[in-house]
This record gives sequence, structure tokens and C-alpha cells, in this order.
Amino acid sequence: MLRDYLRLSVKNLQHRSVRSWLTILGIVVGVAAVVALIALGQGMQKSVVAQFESIGYDTIIVVPGEDSSGGRGPGRGMMALFGGGAGESIVLEMAAVRALPEVVADGALRTETAFVTSEGMEGQGILYLTGLSETIAEDFSGYFGEFKLAEGRHFEPGDLHVVILGAQAAIDMGVSVGGTVSIEFTDFEVIGILSDTEEEAGLTFPTLNTGLFTPITTVESIFGGEEEVSQVFVEVAEDADAEDVADVVETIFDQQGTPVITITAAEMTKSIQSIISGIQLVLSAIAAISLLVGAIGVMNTMYMSVLERTREIGIMKAIGAKDRQVLSLFLIESSLIGFIGGSLGVLLGVALSGAAGGLLGGMMAMGGDGGQGMTFAASFSPVLIIAALLLSLILGAVAGAIPAYRGSKLQPVKALRYE
Repeated sequence: MLRDYLRLSVKNLQHRSVRSWLTILGIVVGVAAVVALIALGQGMQKSVVAQFESIGYDTIIVVPGEDSSGGRGPGRGMMALFGGGAGESIVLEMAAVRALPEVVADGALRTETAFVTSEGMEGQGILYLTGLSETIAEDFSGYFGEFKLAEGRHFEPGDLHVVILGAQAAIDMGVSVGGTVSIEFTDFEVIGILSDTEEEAGLTFPTLNTGLFTPITTVESIFGGEEEVSQVFVEVAEDADAEDVADVVETIFDQQGTPVITITAAEMTKSIQSIISGIQLVLSAIAAISLLVGAIGVMNTMYMSVLERTREIGIMKAIGAKDRQVLSLFLIESSLIGFIGGSLGVLLGVALSGAAGGLLGGMMAMGGDGGQGMTFAASFSPVLIIAALLLSLILGAVAGAIPAYRGSKLQPVKALRYE
């Protein structure tokens, strides 16, 4: 019996092929939009998790804060981390933090704005000058993946008036390794030039291509303020809970009279995932409108089908067809429209999200040749594919329910006399 229903439904759809395919197209667009957006959102979330897993969840970042009494929270830390800028520095006495048994390494950086010039540069410029503690780039390499030299060397113990330039800064100042630049009216030897990168902002530096980098002791000698820093990185032992240690670190600095805000990699992951989920929810809701329009199209098509086939229904009932059989025929027909549209929509959604994922992957790439950057690809789970097909099938059946019920209740005599 089901086979007969399917055969008749397919025949009826073929008989009204243009209208049927236009109706199916409405379902295709809606399902494709939903599948593509959800797949991209899932891909982004997996990329975020993978990125922070690669750099580790054992790092605490400490930044200046007004008051840490309001409790911990990823949103508070993220705003402080990305909202801070050059000149926002605090004096931190790290001895008590280093004495914690859970702490295995620490590092600091300090960023200031400085007047710079060189023989190959007309006039003066104002650029970011970032001082780095001695081993911070090695100890926290996951956060310093972009800090790669194209030529020259890194800092060595005892270095003072030496500088590493960003790629664009070296071009603008017309200097190369071994040359001299003036920073705050003091001559510095250029010992290295960074690789060119499209990454112009991040967790560590305001800029890279146009930045200048020196030992942190050099920044202290120019601007004063021993132990004054913009950010501190603290690595905890593998068996320690980073968030618990972060609470202890905040308490230590509060007792010193220097409120700070701490944020862990786990908190950053949660915060970014929350933002992605919110955007995904809004976009999916917009895409769902397309599905609703598609459902209305199915309902309209089934209403027209009932009207056009009124005499056919009358003949079916006159020769013994029951209400439930007529109802089943129209429900299967509308469900078939939904299923075909859903299947094509899934295929289109996979293709669109795959293409968009490749494009976004290139735009979001942060690691360059070193492989330290974020990778991205749309994620297709079996649950997503099955849910999309079931949704389109149910949507078609629900949209065709009222027209099917109306057709099943037609009186044979009136139906046969319908013209």
C-alpha cells in the first residue's frame, strides 16, 4: 500500500513539475541556510577549542584591573585583555606569585608609545615599543607564535639598547639588521626584523608589523618604573587548577594594593564560544524564516492540488476509497516535497559551508608558515544531517496536513460535480 501511495505521489509531482520544483526550491533554500550556518558555527567552536588546546590551558594572563571584588568571569577578563592598550601599566611585585608551589614559570611585557626616528626616515614617528622579559617568548610560545624573525637574532642576556623591528616598521624607517634607530632620543642597534604578517592584533601585542621590541629592562630605563608591566603570563603545573590559582593570584595582588584581572585559556574559550553561539543562534533564526516561507509554499501547493484534483478525489471515493486513504495520499505527497527539498538543501548547505569554511580559514589564519595559527573548517555531524532531513520531512507533512484533511472530507457527489 505504501509503495502505491509513493508511486501515485511521484506521478502527481511529475504532472505538476514546475510548481512542485518551485515549492521544493523554497525548502532547499531554508534547509541549506540552516545547515550551512550551523556547520560553520560548529566548525568555529571546534577551531577555538583546538587552538587553545594547542597552546595549553595551564596559562594565566594578568592585566591591570580596577577592582577584582566583583567575582571571576570570562567576559570581565576578555574586556580587560582586549580593551587595554599602551600606557596601561601596573607595578607588580611578583615574588609572592613565584613562591606559589603551583607556579612553574612567569613572564611579563610592557607596552609604551615612543618617539622614533632614523636616518632613512623623514621626521619622527610615534610607534608602540614593547619590552619583553628574558624568556617569555620561549616559555609561552603558544601566545607568541607570530613573533618570528625573518633575519637577525633574538635578545641575549646583557642586551640593553637593542631592538627588534616589525617588518613594516623596518621598511618605513629604512633600516636593516645592524642599522641604528633612535627611540626617545636614544640610539638603538637593530638586531632583528620580524617576518611580515597579516596579524595586526592579538593577546600579546597591540601591533606586530609596525611594532618595536626590546628587553623589558630597556623600557624601564627609558620610561622608569621598575617592575611596571602591561601583562603578566603565569604558567601553572599540569596537575594544578588554573582557575583556582588565578583566584589566589588576584588575592595576592589585592593584598599588595594593586587590583588586577586574571583570565585563563579556559575562560577565553568559554567566552569566545558564547559569542559564536549567540551569533549562530541569531543567524539560524533568520535562516528559519526561509524554512517557514518554504512551508507556506508547500501548503499553497497542496491546497491547489486538492482543488485541481477534486473530481479525482470524488472518483476515488465513489469506487470505495476511505477518508484515511485520501488523507494518507496527500500527506505522503507533501512529505515527499519536504524530503526532496531537505535532501537537496543538505547537499547545497554542505557545499556552501565547505566553500565558506575555506574562505574563512584563509582569513582567520594566524600562524603563517610556522603552523601555529588557527585552522578552520566547517563541521558536519551526523546528528545535524539527520535532523535536517527529519525537519524537512516533518515540515512538509505538517504544511500539507490541513489541505490533506480538507481533501479527505470532500463528499463524493459534490466532488464529482465540481468543475
